[in-house]
Amino acid sequence: MSNPAVWSVVHDAGTDTDVVLAADFPVTGRNEGGFVDLAPGLNLDCALWQTVAPVRDPAATTSGDDYLEPWLAEVAASGRTVRAVLGYCVGSVFAGVLAEKIAARGPHAPRVVVFDPEMVDVPTVHLQFGRVVGNMTSVLTADEATGLSATAERLAARPGIGPAEFAADLYAVFTPVGTAALGRAGLDEDYAGELVTLVGSFMAYLGVAAGLDPRPGWARATVITSGSPRSGLNRMRTAPGVAPIEVADERRFEVEHRDLLRTPSVAETVAGLLATSSRTRP
Repeated sequence: MSNPAVWSVVHDAGTDTDVVLAADFPVTGRNEGGFVDLAPGLNLDCALWQTVAPVRDPAATTSGDDYLEPWLAEVAASGRTVRAVLGYCVGSVFAGVLAEKIAARGPHAPRVVVFDPEMVDVPTVHLQFGRVVGNMTSVLTADEATGLSATAERLAARPGIGPAEFAADLYAVFTPVGTAALGRAGLDEDYAGELVTLVGSFMAYLGVAAGLDPRPGWARATVITSGSPRSGLNRMRTAPGVAPIEVADERRFEVEHRDLLRTPSVAETVAGLLATSSRTRP
């Protein structure tokens, strides 16, 4: 099979039998490590594919099934056996659901390994939008950055607001400000439009994840937990209104969330889990 279109190839072992899937929303310049950092330490004898998030406007209604189906269809068309599904942060939601859907289509249930998994609620969207604004401080004026942050605070405080609606509203507020800032920075209009659209696709990614239930997949997952109190299970265990999250196994590492996927001891642990999956696969 030729290179996939809705997955990116992080590692190609030169075989077309098995594949490990990874769910994330990687962008150039983010300060968190990614699966590209983790992959060399996994010593995989099969391919590692990472999700390519679809271009979506968060205001458009997209069901979880519609969002997931291109990923599932391309894996099915490849004829490969999915050895494991990995997920980072919010990508862990998609990993849990993808693993269950792949298992339902049979005959093999892939191993699930998730890194600081996050259920998406309004605080999650708020935090992630704050990171978007923080990453643009080189092009936003102080007033623009302050204004976006203040608007996000106001929208988050609206009674009854849900995470998908909140994400769509934030993108609507961000679009004119971000477009103007990137234009001032001298970026080509088309390229600036792509960057603004990327923010929209990220907000849509969060909004879709908010409507999915990853808990059945997480119930048989190994969770890799960082030492960051505001990330993953650490946050969910202390967040009001979040039901207890059941997992099969948890491995803790006293590193920051942003360094989880680029920590050698983490890669060594996950490599062992994936090697076991290969040996025990039916």
